[in-house]
Amino acid sequence: MNKKKIVQFMLIVFLLLLTIIFYKKYFQVDNKTLKNKKENKINNEKINVTEIDKEKKDSNIIQNLKYVSEDLLGNTYILSATSAEIIMEEKDNVNLFDVEGEIIQDNDEKIKITSDTAKYNRQNNNTLFKENVLVLYGNQTIRANIVKIDFTKNSIEILENVHYTNENLKMFADIVEIDLLKNK
Repeated sequence: MNKKKIVQFMLIVFLLLLTIIFYKKYFQVDNKTLKNKKENKINNEKINVTEIDKEKKDSNIIQNLKYVSEDLLGNTYILSATSAEIIMEEKDNVNLFDVEGEIIQDNDEKIKITSDTAKYNRQNNNTLFKENVLVLYGNQTIRANIVKIDFTKNSIEILENVHYTNENLKMFADIVEIDLLKNK
């Protein structure tokens, strides 16, 4: 009988060991695996948040934008850009890219302005042109870093690294101002 109890005891121990091994192999989650799953989940959430932020930013992009306005004096202002971004914090302002502007005065004189970027205010039409700015006015050519058009003052201010040329003259200046009312 002693042998029988030893065999039974051995079978029970063997069965318990087999059960423990089976449980550990198939049911127990390894801490490393759990940690990796948590890290993957956190990384996926970060990626999703980044994609959502990118979608929000992309949703503010407009392609082939054109603004046309006319003042009380009969001057027309046309502004076009290949793309634009609406600034959510400043709802009246729009960032423009690859910009062309044209002011057609009531006497049919034209001022053309091109630049890489610009910031346009939709309320008062004031525009700040930046980067590779070119102003064509009659037979005059002006290259600069910054051009500010202020319709409330009826002026154009050309700043930073200004290169002015016409048929007879080449000069460099810090600031060039154009009065839209007096055409000077």
